[in-house]
Amino acid sequence: MAEKRDFYEVLGLKKDASVDDIKKAFRKKAMQYHPDKNPGDKVAEDKFKEVNEAYEVLSDADKRDKYDRFGFAGIDPNAAYGHSQTQGQGFGGFGGQGGYQYQTYGNFDGSQYDTYQDISGSDFEDILSSIFGNSGFGGAQKRNMTRKGADLKANLTVTFEEAAFGTKKKIKLNDKTISVTIPEGVDNGSKISLKGQGQPGTNGGANGNLIIEINVRPHNKFTRKGSDIYTNVPITLTQAALGTKITVPTLRDKVSYNVPSGTQPNTLFRLKGKGIRDLKSKSTGDLYIKVLVKIPANLTAEQRDLFEKLDKTLN
Repeated sequence: MAEKRDFYEVLGLKKDASVDDIKKAFRKKAMQYHPDKNPGDKVAEDKFKEVNEAYEVLSDADKRDKYDRFGFAGIDPNAAYGHSQTQGQGFGGFGGQGGYQYQTYGNFDGSQYDTYQDISGSDFEDILSSIFGNSGFGGAQKRNMTRKGADLKANLTVTFEEAAFGTKKKIKLNDKTISVTIPEGVDNGSKISLKGQGQPGTNGGANGNLIIEINVRPHNKFTRKGSDIYTNVPITLTQAALGTKITVPTLRDKVSYNVPSGTQPNTLFRLKGKGIRDLKSKSTGDLYIKVLVKIPANLTAEQRDLFEKLDKTLN
């Protein structure tokens, strides 16, 4: 059997440590070595037992005093210095009240690790509660708790138009086909939660949810920024100078638009309400048209002559 380490050494403390110092050190060590945090790790399990035993003694003024004066013999119930242990009292307390209190700890699936000797009162449970939450880590309590099932995650790819207008899709998960309604206006990275489609709960707990992350395929004509969409329309140099009527593609149809004379390259024109419906505000974005002026290349002699004559008139 391995030789016991000094309790102050176990918690990393000096002998003049205050009550608060002891609690802080225990919090840190309990978090580090708790079996639920280290499933299957026998070393961590032994360390946690050691930390628990050290705290049980040093947090109790009477026991700490006896330990400081007589060492391990001072807290041995079979030694002359210790208290007598009352058999069969699971929650008897310490000192004049007699007996020891026990606490069983388990891992996340409810299986027991061991039964550890604990302090009397609620102090130890309060500390564990502050570390691990109010749900508790007791094995018996853990097994009997009503727990919601875990959430599941999945990815779903849709087209640009399907994201804009909404659609219905089917997704296969664990040999189960689930129907998914894609709302109008979802964007790349949007998440849809399907209630109750995750892992089943335990002890009557609700099922978890299925969280679907949306991936939107790029479009060959449109790009998107929020609820607004952008497209490019090429026009000739002459059309930019003189003005022209162009046909603009939208997500739903094609519309005509009058480009004014003197339009400069990369000018943006807006078609209000021709964008995508916003998922939250339900307002509809706009369509922005960027005019790309095509500069002619490989001019004929006649075309060059005409441009030179035009240039002289412009200067």
